[in-house]
Amino acid sequence: MPGGLSKRFIFANNADALYPLTVDIIEHVKQEANPHETAILKLKMVLIELLTNAIKHSGNSETLIEVSTDAHCIKLKKTDNGDTFAIECDQIKLEWPLPGKHHAGRIISIYGDDSCTLKGNVENNCQINFFIEEHTDTETMDNAITSLPEHFGLMIVTRACNSFMYEFDIDTCTNNFIATINIGGE
Repeated sequence: MPGGLSKRFIFANNADALYPLTVDIIEHVKQEANPHETAILKLKMVLIELLTNAIKHSGNSETLIEVSTDAHCIKLKKTDNGDTFAIECDQIKLEWPLPGKHHAGRIISIYGDDSCTLKGNVENNCQINFFIEEHTDTETMDNAITSLPEHFGLMIVTRACNSFMYEFDIDTCTNNFIATINIGGE
């Protein structure tokens, strides 16, 4: 990862290692960057979701977590060679890498509840950038609270980050999730 200080952590994709690794990474970030408490809370949520995702989708292989800090942000890069990213969009299964090159610039809806919609901007056949589209009418949120759909974790990470993306590396056949959190917590 370009810029700042960077350190790599290996996750064995088992539940017993999740919390200790989360603590190790948070302590590393605190020592290197002196982030705001809000940034630490966001970092913890993102790490728990990314590591849980690794347990669920990465199989028996290890997962690499690369942490980079600079004066402005914390960058996390989760790399594994497990299942590729797949979602159902408009009753069509999309699985990365997407076939062809005709997907660039396409905006897709991934998950929605009464308060917002998680969307993805397909950059190319190997990369998608996630973002939240807030709804103006937030009177009822019962659906969001009473049901946790498959991609609710993506919503959590996207809300906690200033930027969040998935990229499939064709050369190494690896999945890369890259999250950026502002040091100041905003």
